[in-house]
Amino acid sequence: MAIAAVNKKINKPAGNSSVLEKIKGLDMNVSFSRGISTRELIFFSSQLSLMIEIGTPLNESLTSIARQIKNPVFKKAITGLVEDVEAGNLLSTSMENYPNLFSEVYVSLIKAGENSGELKEMVDRAVMVQEKQEKFIATLKKAMTYPLILCCVSVAVVVFLLTFVFPRFAVLFEDIKDILPASTKFLLYVSNSIRTSWIYPVLFVGIIAAGAYAFAKSTKGRLIIDTLKMSLPGINQIFVRVYLVQMMRTLGFLMICNVPLMDALLITRRGVNNLVFVKFIDKTARNLEEGQGMSLSFTESAFIPESAKQIVKTGEDTQNISKVMLKLSDYYENEIDDQMRKFTTIIEPLLLIFMGVVVGVIVMSLILPIFKLSKMVH
Repeated sequence: MAIAAVNKKINKPAGNSSVLEKIKGLDMNVSFSRGISTRELIFFSSQLSLMIEIGTPLNESLTSIARQIKNPVFKKAITGLVEDVEAGNLLSTSMENYPNLFSEVYVSLIKAGENSGELKEMVDRAVMVQEKQEKFIATLKKAMTYPLILCCVSVAVVVFLLTFVFPRFAVLFEDIKDILPASTKFLLYVSNSIRTSWIYPVLFVGIIAAGAYAFAKSTKGRLIIDTLKMSLPGINQIFVRVYLVQMMRTLGFLMICNVPLMDALLITRRGVNNLVFVKFIDKTARNLEEGQGMSLSFTESAFIPESAKQIVKTGEDTQNISKVMLKLSDYYENEIDDQMRKFTTIIEPLLLIFMGVVVGVIVMSLILPIFKLSKMVH
């Protein structure tokens, strides 16, 4: 499938086009920002499940939950849900009016519960999905927090030395400019430039950052970046597993809740923010429409781990593909946890060494001229 089709929309009626065509026509510029936090959504779902279990009517349940919500955006949305439900609309249909609050996966689970008469069970599954997602994101954030702090501290120390410490010594070095080490001359120049012409470096960095942002947002830029994520040694295994967990967990939950496979792929595709994986899902959908099965795209993919290829093939042959997807997502989530621990174990000392070398060079660039000055005095 041509990558240009990713951002192309189609306006054909649903009955006149295949699900694969719908998938191809989706706009990939999907916003993942929400007006509410995951914790608030979990609280809402847990309270709704409890209310349903004790037999409270749906409109009264939502009204009661709205009283407990402090987020004004979320409270207003739940009030809107109450009005829609009392008007005779389905809860899932009402939730579709708030796409920034309720994801397609969440709405699909609610819809499956309404269709099967097991709304409470599906709400509980929705809670499980959100809790697993929150745990997964927290693991990634935790692994990256310390390295980011080290980087910020390193930059702050260097800026402090160049803007406050070096200028104090500049006057002392005036008489020995000709014999200053190259590193000292360079750092004096950088220090002076930062203090007197700071606007130019800031503008330069701003232009570079804006250009990089625009490139990363373009289709071509995203494709290049996503391809690098999936191919660069050292980090590719982490990214492959991150996207596999995203895809398999969403797809597995939707399938186990009896959402049609093609619809599940459609929803899953929108939740995977990597164009290489999007093309993989498109190929899976195409294979299914041609009657070749889901496992074929896994088998032919260069980046899917060998263990996943075999397990998915077995799951499809035994008609347990949904359970296999959920088991694999849990397995790879644990693998990511281990890999991120190893990554931080390696990167932390490397960052400390780099920070020490940078600060050491700056300090030596200050000390060496002072030694030369002391020799001249003696």
